This record gives sequence, structure tokens and C-alpha cells, in this order.
Amino acid sequence: MHTLPALAPPSRAVETARLLLRLRTASDPAPVHEQLRALGPVLRVPWLRSLVVTGHDECRAILRDGSFIHPDAGWRDRHQPGWRGHPAMRALYSSLLTSNAPDHGRLRATLAPLFSRGAVAALRPRIAELADDCLDGLAAVLREGVADIAAEVGVPLPARVMCSWLGLPEEDAPVLTGLSRRFAAVHELSPSEAQIADADRAQAELRAYFTPVVRACAAGRGHGVLARWIGAGGLSEEEYVVNAALLFVTGFETTAALLATVTRVVLEQPALGDRLREAPEEEVAAEVEDVMRRYPPAALLSRVATEERTLAGVRVPPDQLVHLLLGPANLDPAARRSAAAHLSFGSGAHYCLGASVARLELAVFLPALLRRFPALRLAAPPEPADGLAHPQARRLLVTEYMAVGVF
Repeated sequence: MHTLPALAPPSRAVETARLLLRLRTASDPAPVHEQLRALGPVLRVPWLRSLVVTGHDECRAILRDGSFIHPDAGWRDRHQPGWRGHPAMRALYSSLLTSNAPDHGRLRATLAPLFSRGAVAALRPRIAELADDCLDGLAAVLREGVADIAAEVGVPLPARVMCSWLGLPEEDAPVLTGLSRRFAAVHELSPSEAQIADADRAQAELRAYFTPVVRACAAGRGHGVLARWIGAGGLSEEEYVVNAALLFVTGFETTAALLATVTRVVLEQPALGDRLREAPEEEVAAEVEDVMRRYPPAALLSRVATEERTLAGVRVPPDQLVHLLLGPANLDPAARRSAAAHLSFGSGAHYCLGASVARLELAVFLPALLRRFPALRLAAPPEPADGLAHPQARRLLVTEYMAVGVF
């Protein structure tokens, strides 16, 4: 009788690649994040020609270390020849979102006053009106039995909030939502040629939309945040067009992902919804913060080393690309120290300017949902999120009549 030799365990690189692929189809990424974190804080992935960082302290150090920069034009010329032929890539990599010093500081300084505490707080009444209107639409569909809460609330609410805040016609929200979703694909890890081509077409349409908006604001004919920002001057027309579009895209995509995730988590745990329904705002905010920690809306960030560094005993040479996985990093006990400890909105110079707007939308939306629909439950198991860098739940079916515990 012959005994088969034991199979060698897969290498950490192979296991990391396998888990990254699983993330693309996981309806709940948290267990996969735990497995990635267990492999170690810094992992080599040869097929990506990069390091994958899962440790909280290592991710935070990279985000706060000026020697790690966004992959800039020079790096892309060396490693991604042909990228300049794609309008979506040119727009993304010249925007505030991915710029480096000194351009990043210059661009951010013009936008920062728009996100002051007072300016954001002034949005609350309008967000409440829009949330009530979206919930009215949800109620109408629920009377027929089952509704897709992502389609009725999760997508239109943040899109309409962004339009109202920026000073764009709210009736343009559906068009801008579609363009945003198509453009955002270029920010994914290893997008396909088809996705890049479609993102290029979306970018052309975004440019065609925002160019006359910017020119109207520059001539004093606009209103809202864009009018104040552009009216103050200081940037070129091209910079205003690119970053006005990115303001909508990032503000919409981030909050849409969070609304869907928070809704799913609360509906999966009816006792949690019961507790939060009449809870003080501070308790609701703390629970929302914990959901954001476990399910970051931007789950992957990329940086390039400009100097040699050592992370968790792993040498990082200059020009090395590193991918930061914020989901695993946020499961580290270090991320639970305080609301400021998790990395879901980044850290350091690139900390998300719109984080307070996203938090406000969630603070208004969640109590309104729970109070108005106390019997709301999931009508079907959640579908896998679409995307690894920016996971999005495309559908979330709910009903007021599904018995608890069916799934």
C-alpha cells in the first residue's frame, strides 16, 4: 500500500493571490480580510509586481510617510507605457485624489474651506429632506412586496446630496451616477481593457458636462459649492473641470458604498436595529463608525516608495509599488483604539476631505430608515460586492414582511 505524500501548503504569495480573487466574489469580505491579515502585515505578490500591506501600523506609517507617494506620471511612464492615451487615467492621475506634493497641497488648500465644520453642518436640513423623499419612494415600492434599497435610496440619496451641495440640477443625478460608476472602474486593481475603454468614454462625457458648468461659475452665473470654489479663482480651467467631476465621483461612490453596507449590517442583525432605532445620536455614530472600520468604502490604496524602507522586516526598495488593504488593516486591534484610529478615510496629507459629509449623511439616514421601517428585513441574501478597490453592492433586496432568521 502506497501512501501519497502530503501536499505542501501553498506559499504565502499564492494564498494572498487566492484570497484577493475571493474578495471579488465575497458577499461579506470580513472573513477574507481576517485570513489575509493572518498571513502577515507585508506580503509579496509577484503577479502584481507589488507588496500587499495588511498591517494597521504599517498601512498608517505608509500613509503618513512623505517618501511614499501616489504612483505619478514618471512612475507610470516607466511601468505602464501607453497610459497617457487614456483620458480617464489622465484625469484621475492629475486630480486631487492622486496628486503628490506640491500640487496636492495647492489643490487641497483651495477646497478645504468648503468642508469646514459649519459648512458641512449646514447641509443637514437638505440631507434630511432628500432622505425623507427617497424613503417615500422606498415605501411606495415596498407596498408591492420587495424593493431594492440600493436603487431606491443607496444610489439616489448620495447622488442628489452631491448635486444639491455642488449646485448642479438634481434631475442630472441619474446621468452623473451612471458616468461615475463607469469612470470609477479605472481606479480598480488591474481593470480590464474593456473597463478602461468604457471609463475613457465616461470621462469624455464628464468633461463635456462639467466644462460649461465651470465656465458658468467662473462668469458668476453658478451657485452652490462649485460657484464659491471656482469664483475664488487660483486654478486653471482644466484643474477645475477635472476636480469638479472628481468631487462628484468620490462623494457619490464613497457614500453609496457606506449606505449599502450600513443598511445590510443593521438588517442582518434585527436586535441591533431595535437598539439603534431610538438611541442617542452619539451611539448611532459609534456603531456607524464601527461598520466603516470593518467595511471601508475605499478598500485599497496604492503608493510607491521613493526611498528604501523596511516594513515588518521586509525590504521596500525605491520605486516599489505597494497596495494597502484597509479592510484587513482595520481589523487589527490597533484600529479599535478610537474613531480616528481606523483608516477607512485614509490618514495623513491625503485624509479624505469629504469624510464629515459621508458621516453626516449616514447619521441622518440610518435613524430615519429604522424609525420609518421597523419591520424591514432582507428579502434575499446579499449579493457579492462589485469591485475590490471600491466594493459596491449593486442590489440589496428588502421587504417589510420577511420573517427574521430565514437566512
